[in-house]
Amino acid sequence: MRARRVLAGCLLAGTLLLAGCGGSDEAAAPPVDPAVKSYCDTVVRVQAEQTSPQAGQGGVAAASAAARQQVDDLVATAPPELAADWRTVSDLTDQALGSLAATRGDPNRIDRARLAQLQARSQPAVQRIKDVTAARCHVAFQPSA
Repeated sequence: MRARRVLAGCLLAGTLLLAGCGGSDEAAAPPVDPAVKSYCDTVVRVQAEQTSPQAGQGGVAAASAAARQQVDDLVATAPPELAADWRTVSDLTDQALGSLAATRGDPNRIDRARLAQLQARSQPAVQRIKDVTAARCHVAFQPSA
């Protein structure tokens, strides 16, 4: 149970954007612009990874590495108008994962105030990413639970 709570915090750090992604309605959506297809495909893949039953398996270190890789993949494929926003999310995700790593697996040591601060700082970039991604990739975002 203890590892699960730390893992949940770790996944929070890696999902500053995509926790609210609900996929797309491909039947009604217009075709994706080829200029952003790689990015859109990455968004869909990362969302599938984050919502898969296997997400978070293997402990905090593995989940942290997966979250970092997912964000790195999104940074690498982001269209130019989102590059700075994704770099911001990447930097803040690294800080959040670093904060979680400092707990050494003890959920009582999670600095929830620090994580909340990082999440709040990410919100302008996250909102812009959601808006542009929804428009360019035809991805429907839903409120996070």
